Amino acid sequence: MPAASNLTEYLSSLPELRRAEFDRLATIVAAVPVPPSNNSFVFRAGQTDHPEFDDVELVFWKAVEQLHLRNAVGDGELPLVYWGFHSIDLLARRHSNGVLVTDRTVYIDDVGHASAHFAASSIDPASVRVVGDSLEVAGASIGLGQIERMLQTSTAPDAAAYLAGVISALQGATFKTAPAEAEQTVEQLVFASRLNSDLLLPSRPKDAKGLAKLAAKWKLPPEETLLVSLSSGTFAGVYGIAITNAAVYSKDLMEPLFRTPLENVEGFVWEAETKTFRVSPDHAAPTHPAITDDNRDYASALLHTLARAAAHE
Repeated sequence: MPAASNLTEYLSSLPELRRAEFDRLATIVAAVPVPPSNNSFVFRAGQTDHPEFDDVELVFWKAVEQLHLRNAVGDGELPLVYWGFHSIDLLARRHSNGVLVTDRTVYIDDVGHASAHFAASSIDPASVRVVGDSLEVAGASIGLGQIERMLQTSTAPDAAAYLAGVISALQGATFKTAPAEAEQTVEQLVFASRLNSDLLLPSRPKDAKGLAKLAAKWKLPPEETLLVSLSSGTFAGVYGIAITNAAVYSKDLMEPLFRTPLENVEGFVWEAETKTFRVSPDHAAPTHPAITDDNRDYASALLHTLARAAAHE
């Protein structure tokens, strides 16, 4: 499907549940007060009452495109707030600098210097702060020296407080309740995800053989329904992660099988030292070639969402 050219077009391409979720979260974000010192820097999705600019929709969508979200919106990620400013390069091209907050991810881009992105659920709002002449989010920073003439005395600390408030509000609204996502099936979530081609589903004939092999090799209980896996087969066996309607399973090559009932799954928290995802205190799941440095936070959140959805099937 061709990339959307604006927010309205993008939202119209989403399932009804995701559009409803956007409306819910956009309302929550709109309730976070924008400090007057930041009127020139804050742009909300769908905003029609910007105090300074009448092209807010164009500014917002340009940020969506330029802060590395074009590839991400294919899975229904909902862009909600952009804090930032434009810079002009030597070829007179305009670039969006700043912070883009979606329902799942926080993207930071200091054009020409550094960029980063983090799962929104993983960010401590206290990590949004001013350090010297930079605005810092979870350790990633945006230099403010380039817009020094635009800043009021309180602009930078007010920006940090505003973004921390947005992230905190979304964490409370999205990751604790998430009613719209909870109503989606595992299969629907997989089809809508960036890892669609890497995850195995029983409804796809090309995947069914691999899943049958996994179930046999891992000796999964016949009374459980295998819903999805992120796994691969080798001469040494099958390794990866599988989710049934009762539990999360994982196995690394030449290692024992681990099982955690769905009600005991605490998440898929990446542990860099062991290069595994912590599912529960006694269950560490192996990584997979489909998971890279660039999509690890996204994959972690997706796997957790799939486990939650599996509990309802």
